[in-house]
Amino acid sequence: MKKAMIISVGTGKSGKDIAGAICISIKQQHPDYVLFLKTKESDTKTMPYIRSDSILEGMRFGELNIPDPNDVEDISLRCQEAIRELVKSGYEPADIVADFTSGTKAMSAGLTIAAINNKVGTLIYITGERGKGGRVISGTERPIPIQPNKIIAESLVEEAIALFNKYQYDASLDSLGKAKGMLKSPSFLERVDFLERLCKVYRNWDRFNLAQGFKSLKELKKNKYLNTFHIKGVVEKNLQALCREKDNQFCEERIADLLENARRRGNIEKKFDDAVARLYRLCEYIAQFHLHKKGLYVFKDKEWDTSNVDLSTIPASLQEKYSKYKEDGKVKLPLYASYQLLSDLGEGVGKRFLDDKELSKKLLGLRNNSILAHGFNPISEKTYKDMLGHVEALIKSHDNFEGLSRKVRFPVLK
Repeated sequence: MKKAMIISVGTGKSGKDIAGAICISIKQQHPDYVLFLKTKESDTKTMPYIRSDSILEGMRFGELNIPDPNDVEDISLRCQEAIRELVKSGYEPADIVADFTSGTKAMSAGLTIAAINNKVGTLIYITGERGKGGRVISGTERPIPIQPNKIIAESLVEEAIALFNKYQYDASLDSLGKAKGMLKSPSFLERVDFLERLCKVYRNWDRFNLAQGFKSLKELKKNKYLNTFHIKGVVEKNLQALCREKDNQFCEERIADLLENARRRGNIEKKFDDAVARLYRLCEYIAQFHLHKKGLYVFKDKEWDTSNVDLSTIPASLQEKYSKYKEDGKVKLPLYASYQLLSDLGEGVGKRFLDDKELSKKLLGLRNNSILAHGFNPISEKTYKDMLGHVEALIKSHDNFEGLSRKVRFPVLK
């Protein structure tokens, strides 16, 4: 691969000392092309020694004038343009080296900023034993290489972790994908691979793809990085919940799971319409859960038909009351009627729902007026929080509800 080098040129004590260090740096890097960043002063004091050095014999090089050696912004912009031109000429960013040893502090800063912004492969700083005046003694020079791609890649991983902790799994995967393309260290790629797999697990679960989420999470249950990120205990609880949910159409874990899903939409993403739609579905599911528990649904083709209530299983005194919901040979109970039936059967959850007039009224009104249903009205944060409180109160009658919530709560990476 072709290799290019960009070097900031200072003046040093005599010009000759800096020229010697720069030529040593060139010799160590063996570039095909060198671009010198020079000021008016370094052009007359240092560049003549460099131009006359044998290291440049047969080598292509260019010179870029820096009008103001103290203008970091201008220097950075000029360096970025120079790097882009090198890339256009066929040099890969990873095969460009930037030596920021000499020149003004602004020149070093400008070149470094430009190099990092354009994903230059290596930054070089020449150091060595220092004599009087703090200058490096000739003959003791040694390069200190810095890989900005490693810094950027690690920064992208930190960004991905922060996004994961906000449940933004697609965005997290995007950052991890960029990080993988910048650093090929086996240990780094192993860590990124774990994070990608973990993102996909919780993205699947967040989208209710429970079977795939369980399968993928089970494959990770012995991964060493669970301890690295301090989530092993959470993942073990999650596996228990997912195992129950994937095999049971009706289970308490799913009640807690739907609530957590609604909280993520509302509390974190501020998507109040989505959150309330989930809360409405949760209220439906709670009724379905209890009707199933009472054995009222028709079981056919290995599935429970939640739109087909078997009236023969309820007291004869109630059958006429609910037969009016019969349609196409099936008894299809709407939300309110489901809770009425539960109340009539002595189920506390039915009575609590009916007693909470504000909840039942709001549920039906919001369902019809929301832009996600039949209307055009957006859901406010206050409405969401009111609804959340009502639904939480409806659920908390379940035994060990807090324990269930912990089992379905998504992990936070530390």
